[in-house]
Amino acid sequence: MTRQDPPRPAREGRTTRTTLEIASLAAGGDGVARQDGLVVFTPRTAPGDLVEADVRLEGRVGRGTLQRLVRGGPDRVEPTCEHYVAPDRCGGCQWQHLSLDAQREAKRRNVADAFARIARRPIAPPPIHGGDGWRYRRTLTLAIRRAGARTWAGLRAFDDPESVFDLQDCRITDERVLAAWRGILTAAHALPDEPRLRGTVRWLDDRASFVLEGGTEWPTLSEFLAAVPALGAIWWQAEGKRRRLVADRRPAEVPGASFAQVNAEVAARMQADVVAAVMAFAPATVVDCYSGSGETALALQSLGVQVSAVELDEEASAWAARGLRAPSRAIAARVEEFLPRLLPADVVVLNPPRAGVDARVTTALRERAPRAIVYVSCDPATLARDVARLEGWRVASVTCYDMFPQTAHVETVCTLVPEAA
Repeated sequence: MTRQDPPRPAREGRTTRTTLEIASLAAGGDGVARQDGLVVFTPRTAPGDLVEADVRLEGRVGRGTLQRLVRGGPDRVEPTCEHYVAPDRCGGCQWQHLSLDAQREAKRRNVADAFARIARRPIAPPPIHGGDGWRYRRTLTLAIRRAGARTWAGLRAFDDPESVFDLQDCRITDERVLAAWRGILTAAHALPDEPRLRGTVRWLDDRASFVLEGGTEWPTLSEFLAAVPALGAIWWQAEGKRRRLVADRRPAEVPGASFAQVNAEVAARMQADVVAAVMAFAPATVVDCYSGSGETALALQSLGVQVSAVELDEEASAWAARGLRAPSRAIAARVEEFLPRLLPADVVVLNPPRAGVDARVTTALRERAPRAIVYVSCDPATLARDVARLEGWRVASVTCYDMFPQTAHVETVCTLVPEAA
């Protein structure tokens, strides 16, 4: 008997209006339904929803566009942000239409699913820790647009990346960050004369900082600085150039532009748990990879551990170096290039960006194995891929952290030990 492809609601590239019952949530946030053997992903839907959607075939999956909610599922709630719904359709959040408990349950299950499908290491849905679902963000990046005499800043629609709406409020962002953005927009006439810019406000220590990206000339910089006296520090990354500090009014030295914690409460809990996970092995030596400004390395040093902190960002590495005392040290280098020189060590901490670690990192860890690896991840898929590369290692524990409520993002801490241990 020959294998037949499942029935499809439309030929490739065409759309068909159909009724879907949403069964689950994908890692990216879309609701998942199965229709006549086809898996259909539809944004802004929830498990248990019965919806009418326009379904477009893309390869072997369907992409749905919600047209009408026929019946809401048990976990559906009314979004509280005016921008989340039409006409703005803000893409900054994916799950404001879900209860917080349902969001966290979905994150737990998506992490377990990634371990089962990608790592081939089945685990139970791990525990998850989280705080308040609102006003937690201490950093906010907005697109800045100009059209004639009008300047505005905002986020993009989830279904139209070219559409930038005028942001009035962001319910997940700290009020102090929003106040700083309002001050910047009041002085928008003194920004570089470009139709498209990008800015990030971060709350650092007790003041806001601002990073501006774009433009090639800024002749009105002095005017802008005078108009925003409340900003503690301002960086500018001109088109094709490296970022540079153009104003620094901070009363004391603090880490640079890239390392503010988005969710301070949950980040503090996760940081404490990472340190405890490392110290459970009573290490004498630790390699802290992708170490940022050295928060973990400094905490471990204070407990008597010799730490080598490896970070590519020179500004962050220099900040860590100020607090690390010999024999501990900060190394500004690529982890994949420098890690082999630092092994063996008792414990290796990995805290990579979303792309995960380079394959050379997992190769080095297999060849000169530490006693444990503590992996801090912001993407379950790349975490699971990297765990799959670590043949001979056992998953000792997995814990999730809801660092970004109202979105589909989840942080995960995974401890691995050699199978022989």
